[in-house]
Amino acid sequence: MSSYKEIRDSITDIIRDLESSDGYPISRSIMEGLGEVKRKLETENFHVVVMGQFKRGKTTFINALLGEEILPSSVVPLTSINTVLRYGEKVEAVVHFLDGNTREIGVAALPDFVTEKGNPENHLKVRYVEVFHPSTFLRDGVCLVDTPGTGSTYLHNDEMAYSFLEHADAVIFMLSADPPVSRSELDFLHRIRTNVRKVFFVQNKVDYLGSEDLEESLAFNHKVISDAVDLRDVVIHPLSAKAALEAALVGDELRLKSSGLPEFMAVLEQFLMKEKGKLLLESCARKLRRLVEEEFASLQLETALLDQPLEELERKVSSFREQMEYIRREREEVRMLIRGDHERLVRDLLDDEVGRFKREQTGPLLGRFEDFLEENATLSAFALDEALSDFIRTQIMETFILWRHVQEERLSEAFRSMAGRYMEKANAVANRILEIAGEHFGLTLPRLETEIVLSDEGEFWFKMEDPLTDLEVVMGAITKMLPKGLSRRLIRKKRREELLTLFDRHCGRVRYDFFLRLQKSVDVLSFRVDEVIEGTLQAIEGGIEKALSEIKEGAEARRMARDKLARRQMCLTEAREKLETVMGHITAGQSAS
Repeated sequence: MSSYKEIRDSITDIIRDLESSDGYPISRSIMEGLGEVKRKLETENFHVVVMGQFKRGKTTFINALLGEEILPSSVVPLTSINTVLRYGEKVEAVVHFLDGNTREIGVAALPDFVTEKGNPENHLKVRYVEVFHPSTFLRDGVCLVDTPGTGSTYLHNDEMAYSFLEHADAVIFMLSADPPVSRSELDFLHRIRTNVRKVFFVQNKVDYLGSEDLEESLAFNHKVISDAVDLRDVVIHPLSAKAALEAALVGDELRLKSSGLPEFMAVLEQFLMKEKGKLLLESCARKLRRLVEEEFASLQLETALLDQPLEELERKVSSFREQMEYIRREREEVRMLIRGDHERLVRDLLDDEVGRFKREQTGPLLGRFEDFLEENATLSAFALDEALSDFIRTQIMETFILWRHVQEERLSEAFRSMAGRYMEKANAVANRILEIAGEHFGLTLPRLETEIVLSDEGEFWFKMEDPLTDLEVVMGAITKMLPKGLSRRLIRKKRREELLTLFDRHCGRVRYDFFLRLQKSVDVLSFRVDEVIEGTLQAIEGGIEKALSEIKEGAEARRMARDKLARRQMCLTEAREKLETVMGHITAGQSAS
């Protein structure tokens, strides 16, 4: 058992065994916990973003993976909207709009929403499109993202391509055998390297070259990329997406293998298993182990209480519950402390940092704006206005990309530190509950541990301009017909104000994005703290209530209860052993990686 699928299926089997009660009434909290782990295994995705310059064959590559022509492709720059491919029992598509609305469409209608021809400059205000497909490659949680090609005549395509990097577990960067890697591609690589830990380099269209030319092309691209992005472990995977798609369409396995696609996909799947798959599996296995230990505590308690006299038991229970009132007050205090620390994080880390960023970057931005004006003094008013529009967009993107990545790391680290403190508090409170129960009822109960991570559901993407009003269009046309000196001054004033407005707006947007993610994470943290403490209380209370009820029903009820407890404990023991085996395979895989 070493693959992601095998380990995931083993965990799913353990959950199924635990859900089978065999006559023993499983508590609602345990059943909800088992359901949560199962949903996480079923819904967690590995986001693989396919990026590169326009006309490198990204869409053909994805169609080859699917084994059919689902996404539209063309000889001209075509894709203009991010298209997210997920597993589904049947082929269907959903359009997600910027205003939050969605619309189901047929796959045949995709060109009307994701192409430059069907949706020029995204006038339909599409955020992204989801396509569901029963591909075996997507079945195990791989989520592919087809992005617009960068470096085309459509700058908004660059913006759209960047917008999904925050979700990427890996990037497939598409090169072409002819021409070799370009300067703009190297610049693009520098940008995405600040956002993504793993980049796979794929050199497409290798069937266009002979063996000697291909070897020379691969060596050239390898050296240029290694030198440009300071990477010594660059591996370039040669393949022909066109040949792979043609082979898949007719079921030619030999040609498919010779296309190079299966070999690359094996490398990609191995990475996903090692880098993210095992983290997911380990998290689920740990959660499952905690649920098992939590139920064990309840069963141990119920077993121990069944032999105690009712009057003595009721006295002990009363004393235990009195002390639990103090525990519940302590839980409320923890909630208040979390809210206070959240407010301090927003004030001292997020708002202060955004304010500092605005102060430090406004001057350099304006300086680069004036330098650009001077360097392009000979342009006509029309050409200058267009050049400044492109310049502003590029400057906004470049200014925010690296800074936002750095701030995400800082905010994540601050939240992890905060979460760690509160999870320690929650674990300490939960274990104190177990200790108090043990002291009252004369047994030793297992200790519990849990963990928390930062939400990655970002909302930010680059929105560079609002639709022009009719008056602005007319005034823009008049400005360009004025004498050159006057028109340049008016254009300078208009574009300078636009630069400052966009910069300020994006500061607000990125601040809101981080605030939203932090709020989600803090909400989850607060819920998890409650879950750990309340879950432990419920487990103990569940054991107490069952024991009291069975004792009151008489000797036969006690005997039947012991039999059910014994069977359930055997089930939990088997689950424990299987989980230890699963954890061993996960750890062995991590060591091997």
